[in-house]
Amino acid sequence: MRPFTWRYVPKGFLVGKGFLVGMMVLAAGCGPAPSGSALDHKNETLPELSITVFAAPSQSLWLPTLIQALKLDEKQGFKLKVTPKPGPVAYADFASGADPVCYCAAPAAVARFVEQGADITLLWNVFDLDFFVVANRDDIKDLRDIVGKRVGADTSTGSWAVAAWLLQQNGIDIGALHVQSLTSPALMASFSVKRVDAAVFGLIETASLTAIGAEHYRVISLNRDKIWQKYASTNGIPSIAFGVWRSWLKDPAHLELARKLYRANIEAAAYIHDQPQQAAEIVSAATSMPEKALLDLFTNHASMIDIRPIAQYRGSVQLLTQHLLPAAHQLERPLTDSELNAYVSDFQP
Repeated sequence: MRPFTWRYVPKGFLVGKGFLVGMMVLAAGCGPAPSGSALDHKNETLPELSITVFAAPSQSLWLPTLIQALKLDEKQGFKLKVTPKPGPVAYADFASGADPVCYCAAPAAVARFVEQGADITLLWNVFDLDFFVVANRDDIKDLRDIVGKRVGADTSTGSWAVAAWLLQQNGIDIGALHVQSLTSPALMASFSVKRVDAAVFGLIETASLTAIGAEHYRVISLNRDKIWQKYASTNGIPSIAFGVWRSWLKDPAHLELARKLYRANIEAAAYIHDQPQQAAEIVSAATSMPEKALLDLFTNHASMIDIRPIAQYRGSVQLLTQHLLPAAHQLERPLTDSELNAYVSDFQP
């Protein structure tokens, strides 16, 4: 596991469980604030930021859930409004500009909208992408053993282009695999009943499986860090980013709201690091993601939450949009340098 590091130290204090309890006791002792009080007035006049996320149990809900539950938005001086939508609906509304702000922008997928003329830019990364081969058979001990076996994968997404490339960089001939293409829910089901011998999963699916019964599976790494650094000259593969239409961002008030959300993101991620059990409880209750799986992710794979300005990921976005995705026919053509420069913003927190 990569060492856990944060690139920003939040000012002030974290809103931990003890702090929340203390505030509730204090509020109870003082009695309810009268209607029209200064506190009510302050909350009513906070600027609102409305974001679209993928519906539960998507990881794009995790940090917004904590921000609202811990009132980190109010601490930063704004009110966060979260609208969950099914993935296709969220992307259709974002691509059209009907929703100008998306806390669910997969750099690989949203690049298609840019290619088609959408004036979208990414501000910062939230989650990294990683893949594993999870084996269902005792005779699959390393990657070489999946050759000739039934390997399940969701080949309809840009993520598969990255996973397949990582497999190739690990010396696996994709043509020598019996790849069975299944959407993510069907892939999980087929793997569980052993209709495939192994499957290519992301971090969340892998954690969900191992939380159910780690003793039944073998998880094989694809050496992501070493390989990606060699070709992209940056650490991490961006998975979910905060994206907006550039016309929305031109308003100085909107830019300030984005910066406030960034700071709230940093504090929510720090809360996960410091109090993974409490964070898992809060997120599980709101998203139906198994608490045990979340706790495993928050404890053992916390580095998947890598919040930093997208400019620090420029090499990764370039590798994705100008090389890997076009080669895998996930983009009709490589993004031009001009498109890439507009897509990768110079956002400063």
